[in-house]
Amino acid sequence: MTKQEYMEYLYIFDDYFYKDPLIITWANGLKIKCNSCHGVAESDTEPGDEDYIGEYYTTVRDVEVLHEGSDDSVKIYNYGEDNSIEICLLNIADKIELEDGTLLWERKPE
Repeated sequence: MTKQEYMEYLYIFDDYFYKDPLIITWANGLKIKCNSCHGVAESDTEPGDEDYIGEYYTTVRDVEVLHEGSDDSVKIYNYGEDNSIEICLLNIADKIELEDGTLLWERKPE
């Protein structure tokens, strides 16, 4: 995945910040509904290195599990009343869609 593809992927979450719930599916079978997103942010992973794509991330919040994953490769964190998942270079979903089934993004085979 190139930097441009990764940023386009992250900005899907940013575009649906508080608009519509997203349905997100991972390769391990985990399928969730999230009702809000943190927005794209930059971590301190590699400060000053603008080409390092791993320093950008977002967080989906108010997570409702629709289907359990076959393993724990995708971590769901509990912060107070909210469940959340960090979306980063090491945690890329296979598919993002709206509740009505509209496909927003699908991972390309490598």
